[in-house]
Amino acid sequence: MGFIRFDVLGSLRVRCDDTLIPLTGRKYRTVVSYLALQPEYSVAMEDLIQAAWTDKRPSSAHHQVRKMVSALRISLDQEWDLVTTSQDGYMLKLSPKQSDVSEFCRLYDQAMSSSLASDEDLATAYSALALWRGRPCEGSEPHGQERRISELVEQHRVLLNKTVQGFANKGRSDELASILHVASKIHGHPVPARSGVAHPATTVRHVSHAHVRESEGTAAPPARPGSQVGPRCLPRDLQDFGGRTREIDELQKLLTEEGPHPRLVATIHGMGGVGKTAVAVRLAHRLAPHYPDGQFFVSLDGFSSACAASVSNALEVLLRQKGIPDAEISSSEEGRLAQWRTITAGQKLLVVLDDVRNIEQVEPLIPPSNDSACIITSRIILNGIDGAHHISLEVPDEDECLEMLSCMIGRPFGPEETEDARALIQQCANLPLALRLAAARISTRDFLNLRELSDRLSSSASIFSELEVPGRSLVGRLMTSFTCLEDFDHDRYLRLSLLPCPEIDETSVAAALGVSTDWARRACRRFADRALLQRMRCGTYRMHPLLLHAAQLEARKTITFGEQRRVVRAAFLHYKASNGLVGASRISPSSSPDGHVVLRTLTQSAKLAARLDLQKEFIDLCAAWEELVHLLLDTRQQEAVWQLVVDASQPTPGQSIYGGLSVPQPTGASHG
Repeated sequence: MGFIRFDVLGSLRVRCDDTLIPLTGRKYRTVVSYLALQPEYSVAMEDLIQAAWTDKRPSSAHHQVRKMVSALRISLDQEWDLVTTSQDGYMLKLSPKQSDVSEFCRLYDQAMSSSLASDEDLATAYSALALWRGRPCEGSEPHGQERRISELVEQHRVLLNKTVQGFANKGRSDELASILHVASKIHGHPVPARSGVAHPATTVRHVSHAHVRESEGTAAPPARPGSQVGPRCLPRDLQDFGGRTREIDELQKLLTEEGPHPRLVATIHGMGGVGKTAVAVRLAHRLAPHYPDGQFFVSLDGFSSACAASVSNALEVLLRQKGIPDAEISSSEEGRLAQWRTITAGQKLLVVLDDVRNIEQVEPLIPPSNDSACIITSRIILNGIDGAHHISLEVPDEDECLEMLSCMIGRPFGPEETEDARALIQQCANLPLALRLAAARISTRDFLNLRELSDRLSSSASIFSELEVPGRSLVGRLMTSFTCLEDFDHDRYLRLSLLPCPEIDETSVAAALGVSTDWARRACRRFADRALLQRMRCGTYRMHPLLLHAAQLEARKTITFGEQRRVVRAAFLHYKASNGLVGASRISPSSSPDGHVVLRTLTQSAKLAARLDLQKEFIDLCAAWEELVHLLLDTRQQEAVWQLVVDASQPTPGQSIYGGLSVPQPTGASHG
């Protein structure tokens, strides 16, 4: 095992050397966050339980926390003893180099005890601030550690003020761009920062989002009275962007056409990682010349953070981007809303509102002027916004993914490399974020070519472990889609990920979860509206393969073995009764059975049966589907299915017939 490090100054991250150790499950991450916030301090079992369950705790809470700690030790392998058992709980025994919190506190003390007059002192302060990636434990803030988190944030603010002043005195303010970018996410209530810090004696109290956009090289300074050009606060347009031509052209035409009733609000919805923000930013840059009074961008952190931005905070950012001085911004939400509507009336503005959680969060921010346009991205369908045009951004097809991957890597593919690229695209399930992370691994020479990376993905237990780069987590992005659900929906969604059939219909959901068909129908529609399920036809859905994999990882950690077994057994019984997923039991049956669905269902069922001790139920299912297997599968596929049956019947040697199913022995197979 390599060097272990726990990072909590941002989202929770545990690394072995440069490899991220997967930490899936909301409560699991919360417990680890609590321990990592205070290394070398014993944490009582009761505190960990209160951190994981803020409401009613289950009777098995003590047992579940012990399982979480055990899972952490297992993931640390030979370094398992970093997690020690104390008299009343647990403790992380970490050296200062193994904890970003400990390292920050050490550097903070050094920097605050100096005048920051020397380059060495400035380097110490900079190193302390550079440890931060966002708010502590973002996305897994443990209940009971609010005071500790507030102390750390306040230390960051104090050191930031002193560091900004020290760099300004040396004429080196431009070196703080990345520090200020992160600081804007941490403190949430920014005031305008000066790119050159014109008055060194003035202490910087907060950091502005406007300055962040400037540091990315995309935004212009706030407009001055009488200026002919409005503020330009769009993030940079990716130069290696590819694909999505149809969607961008459609929205560009919509938002530039004139007429008596133009549609000037467009929403882009889709699953996490599908590229909504990239499309919105590319579109906004194209539209910018049509909206000369200003282009604005606000991330509302609807799904990327545990705490979404409030309407008041978003208005504050917009008013600052518009150039309103701090002293003139109202302290109340109603006052800010009135200011926003007043100063934007009659102007031609373009506003991009990214990562929206719900309609209530975004509707007040839409500019009131009939000459302004608004682009909104979200993982949910916002069809309650009156007069808006809605577009669903689906996972691109293979040819479009080829175009995307070629642009990301920066070269066209030859015939042989094209086949390697297609294999990689299939492994990434056509998800643009996964492709971008794959391209990043190649561009940094972690892998020499597409085939080498594809081979690694084929041999890896999880694609997520191979597609992690510093600061970007594929599994983390996907998990935020369902971890933000209400507890009831969250638990039901994880149970859906256990179903072996790649197509999920409403009756199988009802049977597996033990609910009414009407409840199952409403739940499936809620999940589809949140891009957690993809509608295939009326009453039938599927999970994106990577989203399914992420949900299965969390389900295996958070759902008890007994409950997993119950859900899968109920699904087996339902499939058996419905005779191959077609017939009267399905609400909206497909016109004809699908051999691919049958084979995938039986293959996954065999894996679940082996893990959950359901071999007999699996063989009974195959007996019920015997005619369907003969009808839909070719000879090779039939032999594969019967081999699964033989393998499942191994615990009962000497039997080749089980539950009425005649098992033809594949060539070379021995009798079980």
